Amino acid sequence: MAEHDEQAEAGAAASTTALAMALGRKPRGPKTDDVLDALLQKQTRLIDLQIDNLESDRAIQHRHLALKYFGDRLRIGLELLLIAVGLIVLVALMALAWQAHEDHGLVIDAFSVPPDLARQGLTGEVAAARFLDKLQAMQTTTRSERPADTYQNNWGSQIRVEIPQTGLTFGELEALLRDKLGHASHVTGEVVETSGAIALTARLGDAAPQTFTGPPSAFDALAQQAAEAVYRISQPYRFAQYLDEHGRVPEAFAVISDLAANGPRSERGWAYAQWGLFDLNEHGDVRAARLHSREGLGFTSAAAPLAEIGLIGAEFWSGHDQSVWEYSRDVDVKLRAHSSETNEETLEASRVISAAFLAALSGDLQKAVREWKLAAISPDYYGSRRLAPALVATTYALDHDAAAAQAAIEAIQPNDDASFLLLDAEAGFSALPAYWIAVERGDWPAALADVRGCDAWLEAQKPTHKVLSLLQPVWIHPFEALAMARTGDIAGAQALIVTTPLDCYLCLRVRAQIAAADRDWPAAERWFAEAARQAPSIPFAFSEWGEMRLARGDLTGAIAVLRLAHERAPRFADPLKAWGDALVRQGRRSDARARYDEALKYAPAWTTLRQARGAAAKGQV
Repeated sequence: MAEHDEQAEAGAAASTTALAMALGRKPRGPKTDDVLDALLQKQTRLIDLQIDNLESDRAIQHRHLALKYFGDRLRIGLELLLIAVGLIVLVALMALAWQAHEDHGLVIDAFSVPPDLARQGLTGEVAAARFLDKLQAMQTTTRSERPADTYQNNWGSQIRVEIPQTGLTFGELEALLRDKLGHASHVTGEVVETSGAIALTARLGDAAPQTFTGPPSAFDALAQQAAEAVYRISQPYRFAQYLDEHGRVPEAFAVISDLAANGPRSERGWAYAQWGLFDLNEHGDVRAARLHSREGLGFTSAAAPLAEIGLIGAEFWSGHDQSVWEYSRDVDVKLRAHSSETNEETLEASRVISAAFLAALSGDLQKAVREWKLAAISPDYYGSRRLAPALVATTYALDHDAAAAQAAIEAIQPNDDASFLLLDAEAGFSALPAYWIAVERGDWPAALADVRGCDAWLEAQKPTHKVLSLLQPVWIHPFEALAMARTGDIAGAQALIVTTPLDCYLCLRVRAQIAAADRDWPAAERWFAEAARQAPSIPFAFSEWGEMRLARGDLTGAIAVLRLAHERAPRFADPLKAWGDALVRQGRRSDARARYDEALKYAPAWTTLRQARGAAAKGQV
């Protein structure tokens, strides 16, 4: 290209020289020089050719520059593509590495089996897969209030059989990264033949191997035993729940108590809380339940609601209603705060149940009905799905709506009170709908017959369910004594109520009511005062105390304690109605109507209340 340019420049210079000479010799005038004309023509043509050549060169240079530009762009694009591919590969490797690092699953390596068994179809892969089936079945059927990732040795749903491969495939690379960076637990095992039998050994990591022996036909049973051994070592808390759900209570008790005493700190709070529930529901041991539940409060806040639920049960079946109220209020607050260490379904059900329980304990019976209805359609927790309708019916009856209570209880069968007692005992609830429907209807003989039937059922069942023995002295016997007094058997009622504990809130209230029925006013005052002292935050003793004073004619004293009841339970209709009755007897009918109207907001179906309101409006006493 440079040589071509030099030639063009030389030609142009020669042409310029020749042209200058010709023009210098050309005569001026009409006379022409043919030679010079021919030279000029040739020179002109040469110039035209040179111009054409220069234009052609310029076009070629433009194309060359365009190709060079395209080539540069292509080279840059390829370089960027290589960088992008490299980044993608790097990100993919980093993602694989992160996944491997976060892998807490359980890897079951192919078992080692004798050639004879392998030829019969029980290969190492088959043996591992059948072992996996047993392990997965246990995990999927075990109900726990905790998500899998809260366990000290969690493998959650990441359970897999891993078969060795040849060559560095993607799967091999992934397995290599998990092996180097991850935290997965490995189960290895072997099957050996021993004198017509087989011995299946499974080992989890560095834990001591577990060996189970039986005939070849019993491989599935051996695999079940081996899977249970691995489950026990890896996730003892969940395994204890599995054992309890399958009626293997002594084994569950041994596992959970060992975990509480010797397990890692993150597990001990949960284990102590569960231990407290086992103490109460399986052994009927309130003292141990209280002790272990309190221990559960000292390790992890996530386990605190479960521990306090155990304490509520222990205090409930001890008759300590003030402690029940305090723990219920506390656990209600804690359950409203989301915890990643508790299953959302468990939280949802627990929140509803807690709200219903606390509302009933505080005299807000309408709210309690609403919450128990929600519990009937919420995730099942401690038998809440079956028990909730009975609690709805009980609460309706306590709110003086016998018709609604009867409609609620007719929705389930069987619906006799005895059919709910075991669930009542295990959940710490007090569903007794038939008794309270009879009371609301004024049919005390029917109420007495019902509660005596419950007492007989508990007496027959408590040898096999020790928790049931707790219900009699603090719940069934007081109600039985009250029904006896209301049917005229004061002596029998007194003989029964003196067998109940003196630190039982309901028992003290019933002692006072029996004394009032016997017109022993000093004794009634004493027992109501003691009940109010033991449970100062709960309205029921104050409300009944006011009714007793009203019956003896102490109107000012009645209003004083009824006001205390109303302060503790503003939405509880009973003290408002009694307060209105006292005001009527004082001649303050306008004030009485205001109390009656307020009470009707909370007990709109109460017939006696409506009648009292109507009488006050008409000026009748």
